Amino acid sequence: MPGICVVVPNWNGAAHLGPCVRSLAAQDHDDFAIVVVDNGSADDSVAVLDALATEIAPVPLTVLRNAVNLGFAGGVNQGIRHAIDAGAMAVALFNNDAVADVGWLAALAAELDSDPDVAIATGRLLMRDGLTVDSTGDFYTEWGLAFPRDRGQPAEPVRPSGDVFAASGGASLYRTALFADIGLFAEEFFAYFEDVDLGFRARLAGHRVRYCADAVAYHDQGATSRTMSGFATKQFFRNLPALLVRNVPGRLLPTVVPRFVLVYTLMVLHQFRRGEGVAAVRGVGAAVGLAIRSLPQRRAIQRSRRIDESDVGDLLWRGLPPGMRVLRGTRDRLARLLPRRR
Repeated sequence: MPGICVVVPNWNGAAHLGPCVRSLAAQDHDDFAIVVVDNGSADDSVAVLDALATEIAPVPLTVLRNAVNLGFAGGVNQGIRHAIDAGAMAVALFNNDAVADVGWLAALAAELDSDPDVAIATGRLLMRDGLTVDSTGDFYTEWGLAFPRDRGQPAEPVRPSGDVFAASGGASLYRTALFADIGLFAEEFFAYFEDVDLGFRARLAGHRVRYCADAVAYHDQGATSRTMSGFATKQFFRNLPALLVRNVPGRLLPTVVPRFVLVYTLMVLHQFRRGEGVAAVRGVGAAVGLAIRSLPQRRAIQRSRRIDESDVGDLLWRGLPPGMRVLRGTRDRLARLLPRRR
């Protein structure tokens, strides 16, 4: 196994795999292999991958096949374990509906090499047309919300490289030593927010996350979730409370929890205007059980925290995600009653 293993999770993504895998095979980094984890696809994914393995040779392409869909978290964990067992020093995660510029992987590898304290490097992920931003890293707010920075903003001017709270699991590079320290992705999330959860845990353990402007990839955002009506909405409301329960230190709970309850409620109500109310309510129902099951993990995560609680507060985004407009007037009036963060 070369030094870097690029793991691509796939579920019924035969239409996207060709451009994705070819862009990875064309990387100008000379020490990597590609591993595609197929999550029980019912389309032609496996046949497409067999043909691609021959086409991109001598770049190594391994396909790990699952009988059922393990979700994003379960799929990438399988690929990460494969890479660790083979001795890879770093693992890149890449969405099957994305394509990478030729220098994407080399730029991320250089970011890790620049500082041993940097455990995760993420890049400039643009929408497929290259005109707008999908993500320049993920953040977590004092309102208990996670969001991709700069989503929907013009691709130019380019945001300079720098530290970021967390990384998008769709196009980022992780030291394998990080997984030995804090564990793998939380498979109970299945999909959505598992990347922010891992980034949050990394920050609590004292690791740094870097955004690299030179690592550019293009993403057909939501291509998989669009094939499953209501799936993204349900998972959003299911997983968001567990992200808070697992990671927010006790000192910050009086600030974060009241704000979260308020905005979470308003967002659920807003989904009825969008025709997604049933999916949102199903997510809320599933969130209760997941949050309760997250309590043992919370104890373990908080016991292993290496930074002070006040320092965690400094990492959070103040205010709501930029551009959020969910029932703004009601939210702002009630927010005046909430405790301020000291």
